[in-house]
Amino acid sequence: MKKRIEVNSTDSSSLVATKSLNDDDTAWVDLLLSKTALIIATVVIIAAVYHLGSISSDMVKKNELEVIAIDLASNIDSVGTVHSGTDNAVKIYNFDSSAVQEIDSNRLNISVSGEYVSCTFSDDGNKLSAVRPLNYRTLPFSPKNLRNILTREFSADGNSSQPVNSIFPYTDLTEFLSIAAAEELSLNISKEVNIEKTQVFVTDGNEVNELEYVLVYQ
Repeated sequence: MKKRIEVNSTDSSSLVATKSLNDDDTAWVDLLLSKTALIIATVVIIAAVYHLGSISSDMVKKNELEVIAIDLASNIDSVGTVHSGTDNAVKIYNFDSSAVQEIDSNRLNISVSGEYVSCTFSDDGNKLSAVRPLNYRTLPFSPKNLRNILTREFSADGNSSQPVNSIFPYTDLTEFLSIAAAEELSLNISKEVNIEKTQVFVTDGNEVNELEYVLVYQ
C-alpha cells in the first residue's frame, strides 16, 4: 500500500521564496533597499515634525515681540498727541509680563530711539526682532539730560526763560536733536518707563516759538 505524502502549499511557497532569495543576490539587495528607504522616510517625517514645531515656536515668539513693540510705541504716540502741561502729557508705562510667555526675558532687549521702538530676542543663534516706527518727535532723554545737552550745544537750555537762539528756521536745533536721538536707549523690562511731553523754546531774535518733543527715559 502506497503511503500518501501531503505537502503544504504555504510551506512550499516559503521554501521556494527563501530558496529564491538565497539563490538570487538581487532579491536580497532589493529587500535591504526597501527597508533602508522606509527608515529614511521615517527619519524625514520625524525631522519635518520637529521642524514644523520649531517654526511654530518662532512664530509665537515673533508675535510676542510684535505685541511688546506695538504696545510701547502706541503709548509713546498717545502722549505725542496731547499738549505739554496737560494731565495726559505725562505717563508711567509698565511692561505687561503676561505678554512674555515663550520668550526668556533675560535675553530680551527692548530699546527706543528718536524714530522707532525695537524688540530683539536671541535664542541659540536665532535672532528674532520687531520694530515699530514712532509718529512723533521722540527723544530718549530725561528732562535733565535734554536741558544739559542743549546748554552744552547752544548755551541755552531751551526753557521759556532761556530759549535757544536759532538763526535758521529751527533746522540747526531739530537736526542736532535728531542726530543726538539716533542712539538707542536700552530699556529694563522690570522697571517703569517715563513718557513725557515737553517743550523746547527757540527764538530767531524777533519772536519766541516752541517745539514739542516726547521724552522717553527710565
